Amino acid sequence: MEDDLLTRLAAAGEDILSDTALVINLETTKKTADEIEIKVEEAKVTSRKIDEAREHYRAAATRASLLYFILNDLHKINPIYQFSLKAFSVVFQNAIARAVKSEDLKQRVANLLDSISYMVFMYTSRGLFECDKLIFMAQMTFQILLTSREIDPVELDFLLRFPVTPNVTSPLDFLTNTNWGSIKSLSLMMEFRNLDRDIEASAKRWRKFVDSEYPEKEKFPQEWKNKSAIQKLCMMRALRPDRMIYAIKAFVEEKLGTKFIESRSVEFSKSFEETSPTTPMFFVLSPGVDPLKDVEKLGKKVGFTIDKRNFHNVSLGQGQETVAEHAMEVASCLGHWVILQNIHLVQAWLPTLEKKMEQCEEGAHPKYRLFMSAEPAPSPEFHIIPQVHICC
Repeated sequence: MEDDLLTRLAAAGEDILSDTALVINLETTKKTADEIEIKVEEAKVTSRKIDEAREHYRAAATRASLLYFILNDLHKINPIYQFSLKAFSVVFQNAIARAVKSEDLKQRVANLLDSISYMVFMYTSRGLFECDKLIFMAQMTFQILLTSREIDPVELDFLLRFPVTPNVTSPLDFLTNTNWGSIKSLSLMMEFRNLDRDIEASAKRWRKFVDSEYPEKEKFPQEWKNKSAIQKLCMMRALRPDRMIYAIKAFVEEKLGTKFIESRSVEFSKSFEETSPTTPMFFVLSPGVDPLKDVEKLGKKVGFTIDKRNFHNVSLGQGQETVAEHAMEVASCLGHWVILQNIHLVQAWLPTLEKKMEQCEEGAHPKYRLFMSAEPAPSPEFHIIPQVHICC
């Protein structure tokens, strides 16, 4: 259009206004240019609004990222703790969908943070052994507070390492030499200056605190009761290290809420909601745990049973690998359920299982589901279970 306009201008000579078509084209071009300019300005405004909105929700994205990397480090405790980004994304999306709605933006973001934190906590906890749950809970709380700058990293580092001043003798009969060495070490920090002197000067009040059956529920003597939650944890570790499990639980409750420390098991039906044809469910076996019963119970409720031949139960062992592969192929095509038990018994076949899972996921029937179970290795060097996209 621009080239045509230039040609007509060249041919018009001096009397441009006599060429009606040329004048109309000029007016159209100017109008188009004005419209483009307006749209460019509107696009800039829209872009700024999008950037502003994105900044408001950045806290939620940061929280999700933080939690995922905590999950990603859990394999250092036990190599069977492996959580895929794919499964985590499902949890994240569900958390956003279930967060309490609010017209107030700040409250909406707060609701998102709470929902994301709690759902990731529940998702992860159900895949951990009982002895490791407190470690995860504490790490999650500490990292959230560090990110929001609610605790001093120096104090947290001191709490975790907790150096003890050696070769000291306790002047008080209700504190051991180790207790006193911890107090002396703590007193070197600015926020705890004179702690040792105050304890000696008010021994009767401190004895009452130390001898309490539940010291984590008591107020610290003197002005020490006004210290921050993390600082109180430091003093508790020095005075009553035997109560640290309960003190940390109280700390988590104070910072994240009661629901994070309530002992509850997630119903299998709720966990099942996070599965899909491409997201299997993996069971970590431990004494007294029989996941087959839960799978069979839910399967019967929704119409998947061995009698109906749409539920395939394969207990792995010598010669069962071919049976398992055939069951997966049939199930992915027809929309059946498959449970592969004790996959740790077929180490050599596990690479083939990974490939078979990928093959069956492609174009799988919407109702297809895969369940697997395995025992954890006694030590990291014997761990053989590969990382897969699982819903633990």
